Amino acid sequence: MSKKKDHRGEHMEQIEIGQTYRCQPVGTKKQVVGVVEKLYVNTALIIVTTCEEEDKNLVFESNHRMIVTFSNIHAAIHAA
Repeated sequence: MSKKKDHRGEHMEQIEIGQTYRCQPVGTKKQVVGVVEKLYVNTALIIVTTCEEEDKNLVFESNHRMIVTFSNIHAAIHAA
């Protein structure tokens, strides 16, 4: 588990391995939905589960695994 910090250094939310988030990986034009696979110092590796049509080729070429900076992880998606 990693703590996401905002520009003031305060903890905004917990980023957890296995949790699903709406985020914008490096190189994509739109936000995607993905599951966090691994956490690094300032980034997370996600497995993309849903993306817009215009990003499908990039997602496919990256084998559905993409890097996202913590600042571009926008919201957790909770299962109903």
